[in-house]
Amino acid sequence: MGVEAWAELLTRLYGQQVSTRAELGERFRAMCWMQELGAVRVSVAHCPAVEIRDAADLRSTGRYGERGALCPRYPRDPRYHLALVLGGELVLDQAGSTAWAEPGGMVLLDTARPFRMRLTAPHNAVVTAHLPQTLSPTLSAAASDGALAALVAPVAEFLAALAQDTTPYRHSDELRLGAVVTDLVLTLLGDGHRAVEETRTAAQEAQGTPGTPVLLCRIQEYVLDHLGDQRLAPDRIAAAHHISTRYLHRLFERQKLTVTAWIKAQRLERCRRDLADPRLRHLPVYAIAAGWGFAQAADFSRAFRAAYGNTPTGFRAGALSDNEQCAPRQRQASDAPADSLNAWQHT
Repeated sequence: MGVEAWAELLTRLYGQQVSTRAELGERFRAMCWMQELGAVRVSVAHCPAVEIRDAADLRSTGRYGERGALCPRYPRDPRYHLALVLGGELVLDQAGSTAWAEPGGMVLLDTARPFRMRLTAPHNAVVTAHLPQTLSPTLSAAASDGALAALVAPVAEFLAALAQDTTPYRHSDELRLGAVVTDLVLTLLGDGHRAVEETRTAAQEAQGTPGTPVLLCRIQEYVLDHLGDQRLAPDRIAAAHHISTRYLHRLFERQKLTVTAWIKAQRLERCRRDLADPRLRHLPVYAIAAGWGFAQAADFSRAFRAAYGNTPTGFRAGALSDNEQCAPRQRQASDAPADSLNAWQHT
């Protein structure tokens, strides 16, 4: 793609109008692959030397009009972008500091603030994870350093393959992969984001800003996948999502929920479903309860009766009796001669 198409694509990826300038001009050619994973995006790009900057201060001057593009039709959606360099060199100027990255390095871009990014080599290859700011902490431009730098290359290879993957994923799988990408990004950035996240949350609450429903959905999906684990608790859930336990409780409080009550309700509902399943009638009540994370049979019985107005045993007897009354009609349909069924299907 040419430089103008390149600027338009980056505007979409960055959630911010950008302008590009390339020495090659009309001879500029770039390639890009992108994968949408729910609210998270992953891209891998190959391009010659080019300068990219936010276009907020270019609307009136149009300084790069002949070599760039302003794309007002895309809505503004500032994001964090962790760029992992596969080849070439990347230089990022933002917030009064400059970050450099060569192959095996990374830089973090915040498109909510003015920036200038330069890819300086004749050929550059960069894989980027694009995260909504509601999914990640308030961070600033930075380069990779420390022991985690050794993880950049394998993570970059994984993200590059994911960006170019043409598999038609289900929506639920896209959300799971998006969560994996987010966790990888936060791992590369280290644990310093936790305190900052809590500070940002407090500021949001003071301003009446909505919470982070996408993060809450990820957490609830995690809980549903681990309901059978009796060790499931708020501190373990928070650690799995790189947030503090206090912040976890805040997320649920915004939805008028508590963590432990929501977990108990989900476990009870699955026990109720299994107790009504005739295929599981051979399992004792306590075994079903234990399978969904209830450690004590007495505690389960009390909770079940409080929720459904009946004991687990009483509910099961009634549900299985209802199933048996419906069973003969189902068998009559399945036992009907094949020719009569075919005739019915064609009437």
